Amino acid sequence: MKLNPSTQACLLVALLACVRSPAAADSNLEFDNGTKGWQTVLDGVMGGLSTGRIATGDGGTLRFSGELSLENNGGFSQIRTAVPEGTFTGTSGLLLRVKGDGRTYQCDIRSSRLRLMAGGYQSVFKTTAGEWIEVEVPFQACVPTSFGRRLKNAPTLDPASIESIGITLSDKKEGPFEIEIDWIRPMGQASNEKSSAGSLTAVATKANLTTLLELVKAAEIDLPKDAKVTIFAPTNEAFAKLPREKVEFLTSAKGRSTLQTILKHHIVAQPLESSTLLDRRRLRALSGQSLDIDPAALRVDGASLVATDVAFDGGLVHVIDAVMLPELRSIEQIVTEDERFATLRVAIDAAGLGAQLGDRNPGPWTLLAPSNDAFAAIPAEDLKKLLQDRPALTAVLAAHVLPTAIRREEMLSQGSARTLMGDGSVAFALTSGSITAAGARIQVADIEAANGIIHVIDRVLPAPSAAPTTAVLAPTERARQAAAILELAIERGVPRFNAGDVSSCAALYELAIASVVLLGADSIGPGTKADLTEALEKGAAHPDASERAWIYRRAMDRTLGLMQESMKSTS
Repeated sequence: MKLNPSTQACLLVALLACVRSPAAADSNLEFDNGTKGWQTVLDGVMGGLSTGRIATGDGGTLRFSGELSLENNGGFSQIRTAVPEGTFTGTSGLLLRVKGDGRTYQCDIRSSRLRLMAGGYQSVFKTTAGEWIEVEVPFQACVPTSFGRRLKNAPTLDPASIESIGITLSDKKEGPFEIEIDWIRPMGQASNEKSSAGSLTAVATKANLTTLLELVKAAEIDLPKDAKVTIFAPTNEAFAKLPREKVEFLTSAKGRSTLQTILKHHIVAQPLESSTLLDRRRLRALSGQSLDIDPAALRVDGASLVATDVAFDGGLVHVIDAVMLPELRSIEQIVTEDERFATLRVAIDAAGLGAQLGDRNPGPWTLLAPSNDAFAAIPAEDLKKLLQDRPALTAVLAAHVLPTAIRREEMLSQGSARTLMGDGSVAFALTSGSITAAGARIQVADIEAANGIIHVIDRVLPAPSAAPTTAVLAPTERARQAAAILELAIERGVPRFNAGDVSSCAALYELAIASVVLLGADSIGPGTKADLTEALEKGAAHPDASERAWIYRRAMDRTLGLMQESMKSTS
């Protein structure tokens, strides 16, 4: 059975809403806030010896365990909770997500229209040992039972009359048992339709959206608070195309951040109806990367629109036929793997700056990347000398890195941007029909990376003071340059740290210290150089980004203090 696209979209919205707000609707029985209100009912009321315990499981579930005994004519163990009458008015059944032990359990529902000393409306279901499954309990299929016998002439279960929900084990098999319940939710909505087969949850269950449910649940993402969003929802078939090993990785602890990035790549932080959407050429997703819009082909980032303008409380949903995968490689990885940047890769390696643009440093950065032809335009002997002079090479490369993500469409309105070390700027202009950066023509724009943007340019930009001049600066001037680099890094790093972006702050400090070290001992003194070098080593070895930032910051403060004292004594 194929799932109607609008139904799929609504389900995805509902699942995302559950991730954002654990306090679900009153008709949803969930356990993120504990198992209050649930109690055990054992065969001890009739002399039996079975046991039953309720506990909160990992990740907000209810765990029901115990041991079934057949002694003294016993043989059942049950949990149940009361619900306000009318809770399930207009619904067609229940959907349970459970992980059992392979035994057969039953869902027990009690109604105000059929009050019995022992019994109620029952639906039997079999579990699969160690696996999460979804169990559908249509109200019309529930059997009125008392003391294990079906009641004749009993009224059909009216959802509006339900007053308690329970799970029972009474399979006449002695021994330990355990079942874990993730949630119990209603199926269907108030409707004039006779059949519930087309209800949202029933159809979704039959279409097997378990993978989608697992992905959304595992991501633990937060939607923007108090804001409407647009969600591009891949169909069930689209998610089914993901390789099993990829799904296993994404749902693991190691893959959670990647999963979050992928799901955020399907969300835009504003509600956009299809008419407005197709007037755009590009959107910025919550992943930080762009989604390209092709209005003629009705495609978003390569995925076709198959249904649009499905409204929900948090905004709008447009259904697409493919999972949109963001770029997960860092700038360093892209430069390493793309042959267009073979010479740039050699230069970055020679300067030791690869790690600064790697996946450990989230940025965002903009890299103005000279092509191989751009480097080839430099006389061979001059290029060789540059690659052998680390301070000069670092100064040149720093002129190509901007500490923010700037896309081509933003360049002219922004006008210019400071370079990484703050000792220069890059001006953007429209020249002969092409956008230029510091006079270099942008040949290929907006290459997305996980930590920024790459633009391919047609020439190598000089360092702000030009590489040859930098090499012959007096030690005093180079000391002032070093102090300016550290001060600017602190100025830019502190707001990032205070905003919680500690990784970006640590990366900025690390790059600033590396640049100062490359200026040489004659600029900062051999003792200070050794102190900064040691800080780089200690920081690189520490797994915690916050502590890395403080290791670097303390070394920077010590250096600036010594340099200020030195400058006072020479003035």
